[in-house]
Formats: sequence, structure tokens, C-alpha cells
Amino acid sequence: MNTTDLTERDYSRQSHLIVNSKYAMTSNEINMVLVLLTAIDKKDEDFKDYIFTKRELEKKTDKKWDSQQLQKTVDGLFEKPIRIRESEKNWKRFNWFSYFEYTNGIITCRFDKALKPYLLELKERFIVSDIKHLLPMKSTYSKRMYLLLKEYSKIGHRVFDVEELQELLKVPKGMKRYDNFKRQILKRAETDINKFTDLEVKLSEKKRARKVIEITYSIKKNHTDLKTFIKIIKEIYTNTILYFSNIFTTTMHFL
Repeated sequence: MNTTDLTERDYSRQSHLIVNSKYAMTSNEINMVLVLLTAIDKKDEDFKDYIFTKRELEKKTDKKWDSQQLQKTVDGLFEKPIRIRESEKNWKRFNWFSYFEYTNGIITCRFDKALKPYLLELKERFIVSDIKHLLPMKSTYSKRMYLLLKEYSKIGHRVFDVEELQELLKVPKGMKRYDNFKRQILKRAETDINKFTDLEVKLSEKKRARKVIEITYSIKKNHTDLKTFIKIIKEIYTNTILYFSNIFTTTMHFL
């Protein structure tokens, strides 16, 4: 049986409609989805059965999975649908997966075919993310916020209505009071994103009659992450000539 090597690709692509859909997951559930999204090749025209070993999953997620934990995670995913609203009058609801099987250490899964427009043949308004940035963040909300902000990284900022963002993230009632929401979700996301990802973000607030009604994240490239990347490239390609090009010029640098 051929298996899908989950260790080969770290990048995934999602339509902005998926990134901005309403859903809530546990840490194991969102990590499972993020890892399995990397199994999709951008050249794929249709979903297939993605087959891989538990060992590959453990290597990719950097954690041990027993069969009970795996089953609980999959059951949770099937019980938590995604809600997409394409317009005021049009909405859709579906699951990430239509099929999951675990047999003697071999896992087989299939994405729900209704997700094809949002994960395959994407030509505009999609978000590319690297799980090496996402998995180290322990908070599921930090992962969601990163994807929401990544979409606007070229614009340089993103504005959220507080109540609409809470609804988008499906924040539980106990966290909806703004001081709790800010401390447990917004500020933690700011810290996590700045520490682990390619983005550097900063939170600001807009008040009306002492109530925070709107928040803005400024977004720019995380140069700390860039410096780390350059250091790694220099170590890998010692004494190698690398070529960089843009629309106007082609330059050559010797590392």
C-alpha cells in the first residue's frame, strides 16, 4: 500500500472563505487539520484518499498519538462543522472530512468533496501558511488569529468588530467579557504570533463610551524570523552562489 509522506511538505493553501469561517476546535483537532492540509498538492484536481502511518503523523506534529486519542480527535472533528457565509443570504455548513479509518497503525482519510472550491485549484484570495509557524503555538485561538491576519499581511493591518470576531472564533461565554477576551485570546495571540511566526503584529483598540468596540492589528514582516531564515540558508548553502530576481533587476549574491 502506498502512503502519503506527511513529512515532505509544510505549506498548505486555504480559501479566505475557509479561514474566515466560523468554527472552534481543540488543540489536537486543529493540528490534525493543519497537518493534513499539507498533504494536498496545489496541482491536485480532486481529493484522493490520503494514506499515512501513525509514525508519520507523530513526526509531523511532534507528539505521540495513541489510538484512543486519535479516535477522540477524529470524532470531535466530525461533530464540529464549518460554517461559511458567502453573502448575507447564502451560507453553507459541512465537515472537514467525509471519511477516516485507522487500521494497524495506518490512517486513511478523505476531505469532504464540498471543500473542493476552497482547497483545490485556488486562483485568488487564498492564504498560504507554514505549519512550522502554526504548530508551536499552543492556543487554538492564536492559530486562528494568525491565519486571519496572514490574509491581510500585504495590506499591513486588519480591523475587527469585537463582537463579530468573538462570533467568528466561537468564543465561549466565559471569555466574552472584554478584559478576559483581551488577556486570554487577543494579547496571547499577539505574543504567540510575534514569537513563532513570520509576522509581527501589534494590537490597538477603539472605544465608544468606555467600551472597546473595535480592535486593529498592525501587521508587518517579522525580521527576527527573516534573520533566522537567512542564517539557516547560509549554513545550508555555504559557498554557493544564489540568484534573486524581481520585476526590475536580477542580482547575484555570494553567501
